[in-house]
Amino acid sequence: MAGELCGPPPFVSFSHVKVSPCMLILNSVVLITGVSPKSIGEGLALALAAHSPSLLILASRTLSKIHAVAAGIHASNPHVNVQEVVVDLSSLKSDREAAERCKEILEGEGRGIDVLFNNAGINISERRLTEEGVEMQFATNHLGPFLLTALLLPFMKTGNRGARVVNTTSEAHRISPVRFSDVGSFPFRTEQTLTAPVPQINQTPGAKVELEDQPRRGMPEGILRGDGRYEPSVAYGQSKTANVLFAVGLNRRGVKSFAVMPGTIATDLAREMDEEAVKNLTQGNFDWKSIDEGAATLVVSGFDPGLNEEAGVYLDDCQMRRPSKWASDIDKAERLWVLSEELVGENFTKGKASRL
Repeated sequence: MAGELCGPPPFVSFSHVKVSPCMLILNSVVLITGVSPKSIGEGLALALAAHSPSLLILASRTLSKIHAVAAGIHASNPHVNVQEVVVDLSSLKSDREAAERCKEILEGEGRGIDVLFNNAGINISERRLTEEGVEMQFATNHLGPFLLTALLLPFMKTGNRGARVVNTTSEAHRISPVRFSDVGSFPFRTEQTLTAPVPQINQTPGAKVELEDQPRRGMPEGILRGDGRYEPSVAYGQSKTANVLFAVGLNRRGVKSFAVMPGTIATDLAREMDEEAVKNLTQGNFDWKSIDEGAATLVVSGFDPGLNEEAGVYLDDCQMRRPSKWASDIDKAERLWVLSEELVGENFTKGKASRL
């Protein structure tokens, strides 16, 4: 049976719902991180812009890249209100500044956020630490989005029919759980720091971790280096597991949230991967998707009303799927939430008064 198509691309069939997600995009307020040319973020922004949202807040590390995407939006949809926010998600200072800028925009519009897409991410081959001493992939892919989202929670309505938070994750979450036993300390202090030294997950090369924190066994050749050096796939997998657990934690706090696997897509995410990692990626047996096809599952997770009562959190190819057990474990989700609060030096457990 032919369903209603949400177009222009991505084209998604919504024959199973009475109200099209395309209708729900109309007059909505959406924040998207990780927006740059030829990225999933751009594909998502262009798809949403075609359905007249009230406001699109585009966030990225490089202002010129946001300008380029905004220009593409206005070329075909000149009426769409686009606001730009610069954020380096690996920097807690930048995360807080970006949150303040978003608050200014929202207060100026007199609106709250309907959907927040935590879409930015990195995949690197060499171990780096942030200024706070946190492993870079974990900091950029989870900790920055955690802080930005938590600071904006007062601008989101709770409940199944309230705001949604969508975290872009990956099937790579099946590589590794969050390595809670690889938590060290870093003598770094800021005004926001609750305690010192600050705990951090630093993906220590050769670190002895508990059995439940070890990567999945029997993985295909090439995933792990196995030579005692930094394991980029484990670090990336850990951060993608954190994306799913963060969605679990948000749902437990009344904010509807999903973690989305957009698919294997040729974007610039691999720009900082070494030759060996790129070779393993390109030679893998993957079902490659276009950017529009990848953005489709994000559209569904953000706007499909059929998901209002859905208890699951993980979507792949526009369908609910079951993630790894370590990515859906409630106790691990709570443990990650507490650790994340410690890492950013701020407590969000009790929540803050809503601005809506």
